[in-house]
Amino acid sequence: MKLPETLTTPGLIDFHVHLREPGTNAAETIATGTRAALLGGFALIGDMPNNAPNPTWTKERMLEKHAIARETAYIPTTFHAGSQPESDNIGELEKMAKLSLWLKLYGDPTTNNTNTYVADDFWEIASEWHRVAPNKPIGFHPGDHNLEEMIAKVAGELEHPLFIHHVHSSEQVRIIQRAKAKGLSVASAVTPHHLLKTMHDTRSEGWYARMKPPLARELDAEMLMHHVATGDIEVIETDHAPHAVATKEKAESENPEGIEDKDHATCFGVPGIEFAAKLMFYQVKRDFISLERVVDAMSTKPAELLGLRLDPRTKVVWNMTEYRINDESLQVESNAQWSPFLGKLAIGEVKQLQVSGRTLIDTNETGISDIVGRDPRVITRRGELV
Repeated sequence: MKLPETLTTPGLIDFHVHLREPGTNAAETIATGTRAALLGGFALIGDMPNNAPNPTWTKERMLEKHAIARETAYIPTTFHAGSQPESDNIGELEKMAKLSLWLKLYGDPTTNNTNTYVADDFWEIASEWHRVAPNKPIGFHPGDHNLEEMIAKVAGELEHPLFIHHVHSSEQVRIIQRAKAKGLSVASAVTPHHLLKTMHDTRSEGWYARMKPPLARELDAEMLMHHVATGDIEVIETDHAPHAVATKEKAESENPEGIEDKDHATCFGVPGIEFAAKLMFYQVKRDFISLERVVDAMSTKPAELLGLRLDPRTKVVWNMTEYRINDESLQVESNAQWSPFLGKLAIGEVKQLQVSGRTLIDTNETGISDIVGRDPRVITRRGELV
């Protein structure tokens, strides 16, 4: 598809980002992460709760994040509540529900979690969230063994909206499609790295390409692109998971085989929020996905699932120049200071970005885009205008 020289889109929304603050991972903060998101065309992001060593299991922790964001964020943020079977925070859910739009549950090992679960492990948590926040979705990080039963429990028995994060296989898509055919409220997302990279990359990139869930096989990656292009997968989320280069190198030097247990150094996840839309615009040019579907998957649909209204004045003007991501020192905006997308072709730089009419990025008299404003709102209520 031939793209115009300049393109205007609604502001982008990503509800799957790891801002790391407060916590022990200094690779990103709320300030640096929201700045990178702003320069990637995002008008709102949602921060995940699994910050080490103090995850967002309590109202106190949630309010701490809110306070930091109101002081330092560049764009509006929402902060997801979290709970796990061992977190013993059932009594906090009602308090956090008033401060959040989303509950995130981890059903398989990931960063800061080495446990594997069955759906029944989450029944008390899901039931309480349904009682206190019946319209606010539960997001689930599934394993290969518990997706179908979690859908049956949450979307089936509770009739609560369930969202499946970072789908990474055709089988997961088939399970979700069967649930939708039964009328269950289930939606899903895929990440740019699961679309554009494959598990083969771990052979040459080691821990720089290891994540949870793991990268897909090549055929699955091709099928995932098809499913997001057709709308079978509704959302493109980044799962922006910044780690310092030193932390990746430590895992690579101490555990090159990629052994996944508590006795071995691990470092799952990759950054990349500043490139997500730009990588997808190149896929539009290649006719793998339509421009309308990219905008729907990265703006309209996430807003709908969060229960938010998109202000028509929240928009991004893009300079649609094609380029290669080849200089981390100049092109990477995340404080992680590296990218899994080196060598990839991308299209688009933000010329102007407005949120509810407030200009946050504008082009100066020399033609250079500058950050000229901030909008550090914290979004907690469905129906809010962004």
